[in-house]
Amino acid sequence: MATSRRDAQRGSGNLAPPTATGEAKPTAPGTVDNRSRVHDGAADSSKNSSKTSGPPRLPPVRLAPREELAASARVAPLLRAARLVACWAAGGQRAGTDQGLRSDAATAAMTELELTPAELDVAWRVAAGTGMITVSGRRAAPGKRVDVLADGAAEEVLAVWNDALTVMLSAEDLDGMATALYTVGGPVKMDALFEAYMAAAGSRERDGRAHGADLAAGLSSALEALADLGVVELGTEEAAGGLTVTLSRLGIWGMHRHLRAQGWHVPVLGSGAQGGAAALLVALASSDAEDGEAEIAAWLAARTPSQAARELIDAARRGTPGLRGAGFAVLDRVGDQAVPAVRAALKDPVLRAHAAVWLHEHGEEAELGPSERAWLLVDLGAGLLEEADPRDVVVELLPDLPPTAQADMVAGLWAVNHPAVTDLLTALSDHHPDPAVARAARKAAFKARSPSPGVRGKRS
Repeated sequence: MATSRRDAQRGSGNLAPPTATGEAKPTAPGTVDNRSRVHDGAADSSKNSSKTSGPPRLPPVRLAPREELAASARVAPLLRAARLVACWAAGGQRAGTDQGLRSDAATAAMTELELTPAELDVAWRVAAGTGMITVSGRRAAPGKRVDVLADGAAEEVLAVWNDALTVMLSAEDLDGMATALYTVGGPVKMDALFEAYMAAAGSRERDGRAHGADLAAGLSSALEALADLGVVELGTEEAAGGLTVTLSRLGIWGMHRHLRAQGWHVPVLGSGAQGGAAALLVALASSDAEDGEAEIAAWLAARTPSQAARELIDAARRGTPGLRGAGFAVLDRVGDQAVPAVRAALKDPVLRAHAAVWLHEHGEEAELGPSERAWLLVDLGAGLLEEADPRDVVVELLPDLPPTAQADMVAGLWAVNHPAVTDLLTALSDHHPDPAVARAARKAAFKARSPSPGVRGKRS
């Protein structure tokens, strides 16, 4: 995640040294913790859905130029087969329906065009679904788009290809597989994809060999269909452990349109300069370090330093704890010219602690009391929990202090007036390796949840 994870006590002067009360270890702005991706390459979106109530966060993608995409679409074997079938059927006004040719015409088509029954079936459906052919009075006729692949403009070709993708995703039940490949954002091992496909089909029986063979054939057919349309590419990757499958650049473009039409948030790399600070911070959350740095540079280049600082401060004020940390991390790129905007943020209770630490790191005087340091520690922990496994948060958040000191620090967090304090204390109680610290967190979480008027009075 693109967050500074800056500590609540770093430095000197009015800020206590980290060895005295602890710190959250910093991460360079623009870097990303891609724990939301499936490390095995399997399409397991549960890692994300367990952290939020919405769909998994999709990785930002870089879309290829339209002319390049259109060139790939023109030579997609399935589209070429669809046009071939359309021209053949329309030329002889063969008998059929939108669903396929009549049996005698189908037999002739397979013989003359050297197609298998399955190839003819899918080619006909694509030809009908993209407008390459029309059926009037049960007789085939050329459609308005029959010659688009040959002489159409790039946008027309892509429109035909996108319609073909829609036909395939609905008719072949490939929507889930293609979406999973998009969600992973990289090559997937074939065996991991097979396991996910088996699970989606509702069968994991080891002794069901016949059923397993049928599923393997179904997976092979599905991948072949996607490859023929140019949606996926097969390859080998030593790091991934053998044969892999991944979305092609054309497949990324098509699935981006498909998922966006369904209401998914589908960030695009290279578009950050036109978006606001909030869009930038969201994109950084799932970018790798190199792409994150490029996005930050492009976004800052489109703004004056003071304008960038104001936008980042406003996004941090309105955002989640994770986005707050990311916002102040990006402010490091603005540098000293961000000082006025950050100093003004000291008046905001939500931003004050972040702003005070940022100012101190840039040579400015800023006061930060013990309660504010504790609030910042909770806010940083809440930001980490948005992206990371709770076990990793426990490791990264607490300082290298003796367990007794950690327990003392955790025991007082219940009084912090932060909406995420109970979640953080619960994570610490469940995953901290030291029993004393875990016990202190458990007691503090109980106090934080307590409805007792006395406890509420102390917290307020």
